[in-house]
Amino acid sequence: MKLVKDITPKKMLSVPVRTLASLTCVLLMIPKVWAQQTESASGESSNVEQMDFDPSFIHGAGINVSQFREGNPVSPGVHSLNVVVNGEMRGRHDIRFVSVEGKTNAEPSFTHEELTQLGIKLGEGVTLDAGKSYRLNELIKGSQSYYNSGDFELSISVPQVNQVIYPRGYVDPARWVEGNTAGFLDYNANVYALSTGPDNGDDRSDDYTSNIGLLAGFNMAGWRLRHRSNSGWSKDDHHLHTDSLATYAATDITPLKSQLTLGDSNTSGNLFDSFNLRGAQLQSDDRMLPEGLRNYSPIVRGTAETNAKVTITQHGMTVYQTVVPPGPFELTDIGAMGYGGDLQMTITEADGSTRISNIPFSAPPMLLHKGVRNFDLAVGEMNDDSLKEKPKLAQLIMRYGIGNNYTIYSGSQVSEHYHAMSIGNAINTVLGGVSFDLIRAWAEVEDGKESSGNSYSVAFTKFMAETATNFTMAAYRYSSKGYYSLRDASIARDGRTNDDYDVDYRTKSRVTASVSQTLWDNSTLSLTGSLYSYWSDDSTAKQYSVTWSKTLRYFSLALTAMRTSDEDGDYENSVMASINVPLSSGINSKPLFSSLYSTYSHSNPKSDRFQLNANGSQGEQSELTYGVGTSLEKAYDDDSRESVSGNMNYRGQLGQFGMTAGVDNSGSSRQLSLSASGSVAAHKGGITLGPSVGDSPFAIIGAPGATGAKVFNGQGAKIDRRGYAIMPSLTPYRENSVALDYKTVPDSVDVMESQRTVIPRDGAIIAVDMKTIEGVPMVLTIRDEKGEFIPAGSELLDDKGVSQGMTGQGGMAFVRGWDPASGNLWVVAGKDKCRVTPRVNNQNKVNASQKNNIVQMEATCYRN
Repeated sequence: MKLVKDITPKKMLSVPVRTLASLTCVLLMIPKVWAQQTESASGESSNVEQMDFDPSFIHGAGINVSQFREGNPVSPGVHSLNVVVNGEMRGRHDIRFVSVEGKTNAEPSFTHEELTQLGIKLGEGVTLDAGKSYRLNELIKGSQSYYNSGDFELSISVPQVNQVIYPRGYVDPARWVEGNTAGFLDYNANVYALSTGPDNGDDRSDDYTSNIGLLAGFNMAGWRLRHRSNSGWSKDDHHLHTDSLATYAATDITPLKSQLTLGDSNTSGNLFDSFNLRGAQLQSDDRMLPEGLRNYSPIVRGTAETNAKVTITQHGMTVYQTVVPPGPFELTDIGAMGYGGDLQMTITEADGSTRISNIPFSAPPMLLHKGVRNFDLAVGEMNDDSLKEKPKLAQLIMRYGIGNNYTIYSGSQVSEHYHAMSIGNAINTVLGGVSFDLIRAWAEVEDGKESSGNSYSVAFTKFMAETATNFTMAAYRYSSKGYYSLRDASIARDGRTNDDYDVDYRTKSRVTASVSQTLWDNSTLSLTGSLYSYWSDDSTAKQYSVTWSKTLRYFSLALTAMRTSDEDGDYENSVMASINVPLSSGINSKPLFSSLYSTYSHSNPKSDRFQLNANGSQGEQSELTYGVGTSLEKAYDDDSRESVSGNMNYRGQLGQFGMTAGVDNSGSSRQLSLSASGSVAAHKGGITLGPSVGDSPFAIIGAPGATGAKVFNGQGAKIDRRGYAIMPSLTPYRENSVALDYKTVPDSVDVMESQRTVIPRDGAIIAVDMKTIEGVPMVLTIRDEKGEFIPAGSELLDDKGVSQGMTGQGGMAFVRGWDPASGNLWVVAGKDKCRVTPRVNNQNKVNASQKNNIVQMEATCYRN
């Protein structure tokens, strides 16, 4: 026996090259497989074209080409394939192929349940045995199936009468997976230090804060138990403050396309104002609907001038906090509570300055497709810590799409001292989608003092294809002086009129609008604005912004102007110009810095700032990102100040870790922050650490022996030493691809199945097992009893009938982990079958070669 390390590279390549050349010649002469199934239910013969190949065209002797008569061979068994029915993608499915008498290739077979999942219906009077599988031509006359082995795709053609027409993006609920029993703890921690003022002076101010958000969860029997909390510490407080944000249990109610939540939740803001509820809520989940029927979720965008801390609050509670580097940022996972309730974003810059902006967050016009129902039933109490008396209440909202262009809706709120009724409609017109609703409310704001009033709302949305203009949301709401929302009435009864409620308390009118216009030469103009007025004040709070952006071949640039005013009438104006220059020359290019980003900003009171940042990333999936920058700031009544800053973020196997730092030229301002986020999951295989999972579904991948294998789109996740990894951020009720990068697995492991498709329910924890084979790789040279090489193209099977590969020219075959002492290896060529036995002079050398990368061994195949 010879080992690979004893063979020269030239000799090492000669045999495989000849083998590949021979098999390539065979494959080039073979058409793709049309497993045509034109047989009728009565048993008509299939019209499959057959071809005979002359083995003499291929160099060498004893090459078996009979199995290629009907195209590329398809072996019996279960194959994971993409399925297309009459040209429409039906997703990835496990399809069983069965042997057919008189045919070389196996053909697909289906149970009644599988046909239903694929959107194929049978004729009237056709009944099938439960659990039994049938070939398609046994059930539907004129059906065909085509298996493209190169793309792992099965195309099915059936008569139109047998096809179920589904909406775009439909996924059969039978394929939704509730996952496994498991628990997890997700964390997001930040430490922020800021020091400003002259050194060694009384005016020196040092501020230290820390924050950690925790989400604990446990899944069992389709139920999801969650507890979300936020803890913070600051230098001034000297002790830890912990807020319990929500504790609840939730489960899917599939027939109603809804979620049942017991505990803390948030009502929808579709009709009435959103509020925190402690009780029970049964609410439609639009994510269960096909792709085109889903509502939007908030995306928060902004621009940081330095390494800045960004805090998002809703209803006075912190729902998200992070640190961002200089430049534009976009937050898509803020976890806003409910479907409505304006957000407040606070940007704290490295010099201690803050900018506060309101992000309107309310639902768009409530148009539904024909026949679609949507509801929200809530019973419990208002969970608001600012209230002395938390009112008990019940709320019901119903929507129904009468036609594709018209939707009606109604709602009611009932409490001890408050009740409200609402009615509205939404219509799709040539001018756009428009909704109008009226709320009539009665409230006892004080003992014996009642107030009643109306609130009117008009909302509009439109995309004009002719001009590429997109009105993403435009809404107007006016409330009469006697109108109180449920929360307003509860505050009034408490006698709470502190400044904390000035912004939200007794809103008279609110207007929000956002318009985006595509211009010439890859440029875009967008405008946003909001106006708020209150019954307690005659002034109006306003916020406007306009942004123009353009993308050119070598760089992109943007101009932004913003004007804000508070209820006191104080204005603040700002203008910003930015340019972004990519430095990398292609996808595979990894320079030290991949882009340059520069901005100039001017704000009133007079202040000018110029900054330049260089950003880069390293790693196959950009696991390491970093940036350095410098800035120059000149205030109207102060000296100019220069500063330098840096940031770094690493996404690794154990989570995400970041750091930012900055200092000015005089040392009067110093900033440092550290951040860490990740998760710990407890499952049947043990404890696994990984990236942050949030409240989204996630997968626990099991791949024994594949230590170090990277997870595609896994945010740095890798298979640990115990064979597990966490893949976060799966999309509920949609197909998700879970895949491993098999190039990074050890040489002693083969990943037989590196990709799986899963469709999780909301919050599901799914165990995804990848098939691996551990063992020493072996190159066999197999001869028969007469000393002749085994025919090329023969299949190798183990004792369970599982394919281990095929033989090439010269009787060569590659297998892994075969131990002759514990299992047999069989060669199947047509009807011939023989058992592989190592030659006597090689048997004892197999175990002695376990530490080498590849073992070469000669063997004999015996028929008896």
